[in-house]
Amino acid sequence: MNISNTIKEYNYYQKTAIILFVILASMLIGQVLAGLVGMLVNLELIIESGLSEAKTTADYNTVKLLQFISAIFTFVVPALIIAKLFGDKISKYLYLNTSPKISYYIFTILFFFAILPAMNIIIVWNSSLQLPESLSGLEQSLMEMEESGKKMTEIMLKGSSVGQLLINLLLMALLPAIGEEFLFRGIIQKHLIVWTKKPHLAILLAGIIFSAVHFQFYGFIPRVILGVLFGYLVYYSGSLWPAIFAHFFNNAMAVLSFKLGGDSLDASEIDSFGTTSTDFYFVFIGLVFAYLIGKQLFKFSKNKPIK
Repeated sequence: MNISNTIKEYNYYQKTAIILFVILASMLIGQVLAGLVGMLVNLELIIESGLSEAKTTADYNTVKLLQFISAIFTFVVPALIIAKLFGDKISKYLYLNTSPKISYYIFTILFFFAILPAMNIIIVWNSSLQLPESLSGLEQSLMEMEESGKKMTEIMLKGSSVGQLLINLLLMALLPAIGEEFLFRGIIQKHLIVWTKKPHLAILLAGIIFSAVHFQFYGFIPRVILGVLFGYLVYYSGSLWPAIFAHFFNNAMAVLSFKLGGDSLDASEIDSFGTTSTDFYFVFIGLVFAYLIGKQLFKFSKNKPIK
């Protein structure tokens, strides 16, 4: 009996322990490799002075390389290992062996466009939340984490050439879409469905975990909603590809908006669309269309909900 067959006989808690061990071990290996690469390319300036001191193209590219290594070992590698240990075939275990028709993806794009104004309202609301005075210390720490994350994002999006834009789309859109969907929907959501026996609760829990690991309190609720939507795409289509596609589309739009905002548009105008009283009708119309499109997506889902 091979190790995969042995693991299949383990109970839920034993499998949970294996999942956590594989994820943590892979993350540790990734951090060690990133540290070694950082030493080789002389990352002393950024390590000692902070991300704000990264000023040259070489600095930016180094940060991007380290982010690539981190993402691969945080999301992609553990998901593939767990799928190999728990399933007969990686593609089948991660719902990669089937895909809806092209019309499903077209309606998915339309759905995410339709909810954009409503999501922007939630983003603005979440970003304006304030903790009680007694938790001022925690709030300050959260704000510092948010600012650090913002600096990292700005560095990751640096570059004005077409080549740099393609690299940014790879690192900020395609890689997260693949890696995070592999881990959160392909592994964690599947595992939670088995545990709770309540798919909708499992999808919500996976969405909360998905948002929590980003460590961004002021974007927590919108990211939970996105995680839940990605989860339902997987659950009702029986395939991970629609969620990967939607995740990539969402992140790619953010990357392109940053690029456009830096060159010719005011990025704040993009982020605030649908958040003023004069734009409220866009929110209402968008939600109506999202409901109609969602019904169509559900109708397209010929596969039975996954177990």
